[in-house]
Amino acid sequence: MNLKAITVSLVAFALLALTACSEDGAKETKSQATQETVVTKKEEAKVNEPVKIELKEGVDYIEYANLEASEEPLVYEFFSYTCPHCYNLEPIMIEWKRNYKAEEVKFKQIPVFLPQVPHLTYGFYTAEELGVLEEYHLSMFAEWHENNNRIIDKAGLVPLFESIGVSKEKFEEVYASEDVEKKVEEAKALIGKFQVTSFPLLIINEKYKVNSYDNLQQLLGSFAITNTKKS
Repeated sequence: MNLKAITVSLVAFALLALTACSEDGAKETKSQATQETVVTKKEEAKVNEPVKIELKEGVDYIEYANLEASEEPLVYEFFSYTCPHCYNLEPIMIEWKRNYKAEEVKFKQIPVFLPQVPHLTYGFYTAEELGVLEEYHLSMFAEWHENNNRIIDKAGLVPLFESIGVSKEKFEEVYASEDVEKKVEEAKALIGKFQVTSFPLLIINEKYKVNSYDNLQQLLGSFAITNTKKS
């Protein structure tokens, strides 16, 4: 499936009522995911409404009292390909990144390292190193949640990389590289720093955890811009 088709397919799914997946929920089945309540288009549109409201600590976000804000606006999204809620958040994040994200805000997705599926984290950073992350990222979500193809080991990644033009030899070389290993270790460190035990999880400026998705555009936009260390 090409990138355009995958994107259209993903956006066609409305955002599920977002609770969270846990580290113990990596094996959640597709049938369980489809039992979640789908929000209406009106509710989905809340993410993109440029309405200015007063954001409240403890309601919209939670502050890490022991952490210092970053100097520049920065948003982390911790996710897992195994998580149906992460899958259903993805179209919203695509929309934000492409059409609503202020240029001042840096965005980084962090694949949560799960011991039962370590290859998913390595695969993400392999794709990033090879410059095919966007296509790989959407393809992996589609394989796991639309095609019910549970890629359970490293070998299962090879056909996916080949489908986007990366040879098995090149995949193996980069997968085992020091650069990928370094990124995996950095991801693990961030997971520990923010005590990530459920996902999706959005962290703003390394200090604020998104607690509600009702005012997501404002949280990831004006709130991020005005709540840095320099602000």
